[in-house]
Amino acid sequence: MKKFFLVALVVMVLAVVVGIAIRRTRRVRTRVRVAEVDRDIHEHLHPGVSRTQVESYLDGRRIHHSYIDHSSEGPAYSRIESALIPESSLTWLGRGDIQIIFRFDDQDKLTQYSVKEIFTGP
Repeated sequence: MKKFFLVALVVMVLAVVVGIAIRRTRRVRTRVRVAEVDRDIHEHLHPGVSRTQVESYLDGRRIHHSYIDHSSEGPAYSRIESALIPESSLTWLGRGDIQIIFRFDDQDKLTQYSVKEIFTGP
């Protein structure tokens, strides 16, 4: 009988520990938010700035980026600077990265940008 109660107690303690661990990992941990990134870009870059200025902005914030001058997929994918802030949020199911796309005209002047969070699974 004592053995049964001891086993039951161990199982209950393990269940509580596992429950606490799951609860902690289910919470979203956010390093940076899309709204913060969008606000910062809006404050520092405006339509008409040069691609060099955009690249300096990204380099200054240590944001990885690359430029695509011409894409075989069409004009919608040409003249863009693509940037990525990795692991902007983490959950037990996956991670979120912030993707920033800057679009430029024929004179390498900024015409528009977009900021969104993209998610990947485990």
